[in-house]
Amino acid sequence: MSYSSILLSFLALPALLVGQKPGTSDQILEVEGKKRQYVLHVPRGYKKNQRKTIPLVVMLHGRTSNGRAAASRYYGWTPLADKEKFIAVFPTALGKPTSWQRSRGRKSSGDAEFLSQLIDNMLKDFRIDKNQVFMTGHSSGGFMSFSFATTHSEKIAAIGPVAGLMVSRDKPKLPISVISFHGMADQVVAYDSKHGKTARYGGMPSAMESAANFAKHNHCSKQPKRTELAKGKVHLDQWTGGKNNTEVCLYSIEDGDHSWPRGRGPLGATAIIWAFFKAHARGQKPSKKSKKKGASK
Repeated sequence: MSYSSILLSFLALPALLVGQKPGTSDQILEVEGKKRQYVLHVPRGYKKNQRKTIPLVVMLHGRTSNGRAAASRYYGWTPLADKEKFIAVFPTALGKPTSWQRSRGRKSSGDAEFLSQLIDNMLKDFRIDKNQVFMTGHSSGGFMSFSFATTHSEKIAAIGPVAGLMVSRDKPKLPISVISFHGMADQVVAYDSKHGKTARYGGMPSAMESAANFAKHNHCSKQPKRTELAKGKVHLDQWTGGKNNTEVCLYSIEDGDHSWPRGRGPLGATAIIWAFFKAHARGQKPSKKSKKKGASK
């Protein structure tokens, strides 16, 4: 090996070691000849040689944004990862402006391949439970979550899209649990044709249709059970009893806009999505405790 090769290997070593240690770091993954960026957050207390495996959450940003913004305290995933002991990754889409490119039909998009390889690398490099790999996303990231679940259902156990819709007619090979949030007054991505007449993007399946389609794929109950939360300002629809104990939940927020729902109780999307993920590892039966927490008033 030449001196220059040894030097390059030595210079690359610190970045690798930093990535394995607790904390937040910028990372690069080359996929299909392109250098793709992502932010990695390893929770405090994590040790590479630990016996216990932990979950992985992939958080996808919205259009014009990036992984750094998705990892910010606005969304709250990094402090929650430290508290709950899971690894979180925040990939960045390509384009100017950035936007996630969904797969068309069964043909996987470049972004889907990037996310698939990213998950594989995380499973290889960290002590992650392959049955506890989850994906969430906002806006364009929400659309991509639905799309990735359709084309790569073997990679993830559950998704948590916010302000995103399922626009593909393809069916995932495996059942996947879904928890979705959508503001009924969203003027960017229409909640439905009635509430989104002036929204920038309309003419797509409604939030209710998107959730119902996945419930049908999972063989959940035909009709959802509705629970009114926050004094009737939030409507929770739940399709239960799906194959492999899957479940689909939709939070419809009265007067909710295109932003990420923040706050306490049924208006705090991050905490609710994580509680749902914990209860829906692949093949895991939802506990009574998690059900009560998800429907708390």
